[in-house]
Amino acid sequence: MARPATPRSAAPVGPERRIPSVAVVVGVASLVPFAGLAATVAVSGDPAIRIYAYVALVSYGACILSFLGAVHAGFALRQTPVATWQLLAAAAAPVLAWLSLALGERTGLLLMTASHLGVLACDIVAARRGLAPVWYPRLRWPLTGVVLICLLAALQFGSG
Repeated sequence: MARPATPRSAAPVGPERRIPSVAVVVGVASLVPFAGLAATVAVSGDPAIRIYAYVALVSYGACILSFLGAVHAGFALRQTPVATWQLLAAAAAPVLAWLSLALGERTGLLLMTASHLGVLACDIVAARRGLAPVWYPRLRWPLTGVVLICLLAALQFGSG
C-alpha cells in the first residue's frame, strides 16, 4: 500500500529549535506600539487623545494581523504541493482584519482578538506539520499574549 503524500518543502523549513535572536528583537519591537497605545487608552485623561490612541491601536492590530497572514502565505507557498489550508488561512487574515475595522468598536475588537488567537492556532498546527519552523510557535505565544492583553485593555477602557 502506498504511503500518503506528505508536503515537501522547496527548501527545508529546518529542524532548528532555537529562536533566531533577530526574530525575538523584531517581535518584541512590534509590541511597542501595542503597549504604548493601550497604555494611552487606559490612562489618558484627554478624550481626544484616548480616541486617537484607540484608533491607532486597532489599526495597528489590523496591520499586524494582515502581516501574520502573509507569513503563513510565505510558508504555504514554499511547499510542494502547496499547503492549501494554510494558504486559505493566510488569505483570511487580512479579510478578518478589515472586517474587524469595519464592524466598529466592541464587535470589531472582539473579532480582532479572536483572529489573533486563530493565527496562533495556525502557527501551532503549521509547526507540528513541518510547514513552519519548530521554534515559530514558541516565539508567537508570548507575543500574542501581549497583543491580546493590549486589545482587551482597549476593549475595557474604550475610546472615550
